[in-house]
Formats: sequence, structure tokens, C-alpha cells
Amino acid sequence: MQAPGHINTIEARCSVTQPHDPAELAMSTQSTHHHRLFMALVGGISAALNTGAFVALLPLHGQVGDTPYTRALTGAFAVTAFVVFARFHLLSSARNLWWMLGRGAWRWCRLPVMLMALLFITHGDGGSGDPRALVAQWAAFALPLQLVGLAVLRGVAHSINNAPGNQRHAVFFGMGSEARKLNLRLRRSPILGIQVVGYYNDAPVAPGAGETLPPYLGRYEDAAGRIHANAFEIAFLAMSQPERSEITAAVTADVVSRLCDSTAAIYLVPEVHFLDDLATASSDLAGVPLLALHDVPILGLSRMLKRAVDIVGACVLLALLWPVMLVIALAIRLDSPGPVMFRQRRNGEHGLPIVVHKFRSMRVAARDAGAPGEAGREGEGGLRQARSGDDRITAVGRHLRRTSLDELPQLFNVLGGSMSLVGPRPHAAEHNELYRRLIPGYMLRHSVKPGITGWAQINGLRGLTDTPDKMQRRVEFDRYYITHWSLWLDLQILLKTIPSIISGRNAV
Repeated sequence: MQAPGHINTIEARCSVTQPHDPAELAMSTQSTHHHRLFMALVGGISAALNTGAFVALLPLHGQVGDTPYTRALTGAFAVTAFVVFARFHLLSSARNLWWMLGRGAWRWCRLPVMLMALLFITHGDGGSGDPRALVAQWAAFALPLQLVGLAVLRGVAHSINNAPGNQRHAVFFGMGSEARKLNLRLRRSPILGIQVVGYYNDAPVAPGAGETLPPYLGRYEDAAGRIHANAFEIAFLAMSQPERSEITAAVTADVVSRLCDSTAAIYLVPEVHFLDDLATASSDLAGVPLLALHDVPILGLSRMLKRAVDIVGACVLLALLWPVMLVIALAIRLDSPGPVMFRQRRNGEHGLPIVVHKFRSMRVAARDAGAPGEAGREGEGGLRQARSGDDRITAVGRHLRRTSLDELPQLFNVLGGSMSLVGPRPHAAEHNELYRRLIPGYMLRHSVKPGITGWAQINGLRGLTDTPDKMQRRVEFDRYYITHWSLWLDLQILLKTIPSIISGRNAV
């Protein structure tokens, strides 16, 4: 592997923090969207368990269940319980279940104190019983419920993270002390759903006493083929000692360059504090600080929720638009000879091939003559892109392309799971092969499922991309979407797509 540049060319932002107690081995992934969403679920269930037990006991202590007083009291207590357990990140700790439950019980002890305070402040507004007896009886029921809930949620987290499509394969480049520590913690943390497949290094590393290292996969240059084949979902790059900084910079820059032509999430594992002046994006996993060059937040529960929204959204749209689709199909059939549908091979999530469906908008003869304009709408490569006034486009096709109605059959791709309602637009396979060589980081846009609409499209990058500069801008918007994804962002994109379609901006 020849180094294409120096590590200083890597642009990032650094604020690496050590966990307060490394011995706790907690999964400190507060920065990831899927983890925040799961912790919100933990807080919500904890609030329901504790508040439900409290409400069930109120009538036994002279309280009327449905009054403004009890509603305000239970609401305030539910918010308290939610806040307490929505931040209980030790639920996903690498420690065993009983250790986690002990920490959970200790954290739960804040709730009786808060409940006593609430009852003391509001007592006399509708109850005749002793609040201390109420709290004692509540605690006898609520604590076991809370611990059972935490145990179940821990099992749910393990199942979600290790489900097909969520479990990720990781590889190490270099095996310094911090990388070995991370490897150990990942082995002890099956709940994270990360399987280490091996490591690349100049030479095999001798394991310490009682240490189990992942398989040695070869030297750095041996990784090129597997990187290109998108064999890894996560890559950890161990940053070596200062005395080897020049070698480290060259090797790291080369490996990063190759990984940017893949779909892997990329992390730097600092072995020493030599990046003090280098701004880098930070993350931490299993208590080990990492430097994130590219991260994918659509994982675990977030991925499942996005998929559910895709299915519901696609079904609703098909139920509403099927008469329109029938009219379009009839218009295409009457307008020009040839099939109603156009199918094209493109690249989907992880760069895997998918078949995308569209309404045909060009004459069949134009494609047969070696100018597959349907495919050429989104790139350069060996395909001739459709342009404004292109005589290959049919009369009906011109209206379909201007309004993007030719994309409606991709709702079936969404139902089938190869696409999402929102995501980076899939490009023709020929364009991928061209632009992955011209634009660093181009293939990172394939870290997620492609979409019918996307962040780039609502920001004026819809349609023709006839220069590398235009494609570079589209890639930048796609990567922004991937790293900043949220359901709210998806909703904004869907809503902003409607005026973009009506205006026909940048359509050809």
C-alpha cells in the first residue's frame, strides 16, 4: 500500500473524554441516535412500571384515582422516573446481569426519596392515609417490577443488536494497548452485537498471559481486497506510538483512503495523547474513546423504527396513488411502444446490487441503440445522461420526470426492503465505478439504504450530475444525512420533497 497523503489531511473534530469509571465497562454510546432512542424506551417503561404500581395502590390509601391532584402527582412522578432511568447507560454494560441489576437497584433508590418529597408537598389535598405507609407498600412492589423490567430490556437490547442486519463485523488495523483493551471489552460485551473478525498488522502480535486476540489476517496491504468488497461494517484504526508517527501517518492515511471507498464505519483508536491539536469527532464504545471519521446512527432500534415507518408509509402511498399509477401505465402504453416499467441494476446498502423499478420515460430504441438514458439520469460514466430537451424522452416521460412520478414504482422497492422512503439516491452501477475512483469517500453514501428522496434532492441536487463537482456536492449532502439522521429529519425531507416536485426544479 502506498500512502496517498499525510494523516494531517484527515478533517475531524476532537473532544475525547475518558469514562468516569473505566472499571464499569459501560457501553458509553450516548452520541449515537439508536442508543438514545433505546434509552428513551428504557425511561418510558421504567416510568410506566413505577407509576403504575403507585396508581394501583392509591385507592387502598384513601386516594381517589382520577382527580386533578392524583393526575398531577402521578404525572410528576412519571417524569421523575423517566429522567432517572433514561440515563441508566449501565443497562448495556459489559458486566454481568446481576452487577447491572445491583446498580439499577441503587439508582432506583432515588425514586422513593422523590416520591416522599412529592407526597409531603401535596399531602392533604385528597388523601387520609399515611404517606410513609403508601411509599413503603409501593416500594415492595415497584422495586421487583423495575428489576424485572431492566432484565427484560437488557435481553431486548441483546436481541436487537444481534439480530440479522444489525450485528456488525469489525476489524482492527494495528493492535496497540488500547486496541487490545477494546478487543477484550468487545469480547465481553456480546450485547453490543459487534463481532471482531480479526486484525491486520505488520506482524502477528503475541498475546499476553490469559489474553485472547482475534485472528491475524495479514499485513495492511492484504486488506485491500476485503475492504473493496465491503467485508467489514466497522474498522478500528489503532494509532501507534509517537516514535513511529511518520509510519503511522502514512499507513493510516492509506488505510483511511481505502476505507472511504467502502461502506464501513471508521474509528481511530488513539494509543497516546498525540492528537491534542487535531480537531476530531469523538465517540466511545465499551468505555474506550474513539475518533469517528464516519459513523452510521441508523442501527438497532432506530433501524427497526425507520423500517416500520417505511412499510407504513409505502402502504399508505400505494393505497392513495394506485389510480394515478394505473393512469400513468396506460399513458405510457399509448404514448410509445415498449414496456411500462424500466428496471435497472444499482447499488444499495453496503454496495450490494439491487434492481430499481421506474416508469419508462424514454423510447426503447434509444436504449437499444446504446444510449441507456433511463440509467443515465444520475451520473456520467459510460452512460449518456438525459438533458433538458433530450429527444430520447417521450412526451409522457417528460412530464413524469419533471414531477418525479416516474419514481413511484420504487415504493415496491421500499416494501421489499431494498430501499427506504428517504436516503441517498441510488446511482447506476457504471456511475459508482467511475465516481468511487474520482471522489474520496464516495462509497460511504452506501452505508445505509438508498431512498426515493433524500437530503441532497431537497437542497437543489436533483437530476443531472454531469460534472465531478456536482457529484461531490451530492456526496457531501448524502454523508451529512447519514451522520445526522433522525426520524424528524426524514419527516422534514418528505415534507420538503412535495414543493420540490411541484416546482420541477433541476428536473430533466
